[in-house]
Amino acid sequence: MLDAALAAACSDRATAIHHAIRRSPAPHALARARYTDDRLSAALARGVRQYVLVGAGLDTCAFRRPDLHRPLRVFEVDHPATQAFKRARLAAVGLEAPETLHFVPADFERESVADALRRSPFDPTAPASFAWLGVTPYLTAEAILATLAALRSGAAGGSELVFDYVEQRALRPDTTTPSVQQTLERAREVGEPIITGFDPATLGGSLARAGFRLVEDLGPAEQDARYFGGRTDGLRAREFGHVASAEVS
Repeated sequence: MLDAALAAACSDRATAIHHAIRRSPAPHALARARYTDDRLSAALARGVRQYVLVGAGLDTCAFRRPDLHRPLRVFEVDHPATQAFKRARLAAVGLEAPETLHFVPADFERESVADALRRSPFDPTAPASFAWLGVTPYLTAEAILATLAALRSGAAGGSELVFDYVEQRALRPDTTTPSVQQTLERAREVGEPIITGFDPATLGGSLARAGFRLVEDLGPAEQDARYFGGRTDGLRAREFGHVASAEVS
C-alpha cells in the first residue's frame, strides 16, 4: 500500500486489498499476465512447443495452466538462489513440478540466456515463445539490448518474445504524473530504482537492431480497451505501462 493513511483507515483485509490493487502496479501485472497467456495460446496454435521464461521469478504458469503440460515444455531461467527459494516454497505448499517444467539456473552476470539454455533440453532449432516480464525498467538500455541480442542468438525462426516496459516520459519530472512519481520514489527506497524507459515511437527500431520485428505494442489505452473495458470497479491499466510482442526477424 503506497498511501499509509489510507492503509490505516482500512477496516478489513478485503478493503485493504481493494485499494492496494488500484494504487499499486498490480493492474499492469494483471494485464501483462493475460497478454502473455494470450500470445502463448496463439503460439501453441502455430505449433510452438517450447516456452522460456527469462528471469522467471515466482511465475506460476507451469502450475496454473495444466492444460499446457502435455504439449508444452517450460524452461524457467533464473538465478540459482531465486530458484532455490521458489522450489522450497513449492515444496512447502505441496506442489510438485510437472515433468515438462525445466529449471535452468543461470547467473546473467556470467553467462547469456542462450548459453544457459544450451545446458538444458531446450532445442535451439525449434521455435519457442519467450517471456521477459518485469525486468526492463530496472536495467540500463545497453543491458536490455545485449539481452535481446543474446535471446536472438538462441532463437530459431518462428520464435516470439513478449516483454513489458515503461515509457521514457514516465521517468521525466516534466512529463510524469504524481502517482507515477510516488511509485518511482518507492522503488528507489527499496533499492530497485526504475532507470530505463522506451519511446513507443522508436521501439521498433531498437528491436530491429537486436534482430526482432515489433508485432504489437499495447499502451494503457489499448490495454483498457482489451482487458478492462466495461468494469465498474475502477480497475484500469497502469499509466505509461506497455506490453509488447516481437518476432525473430
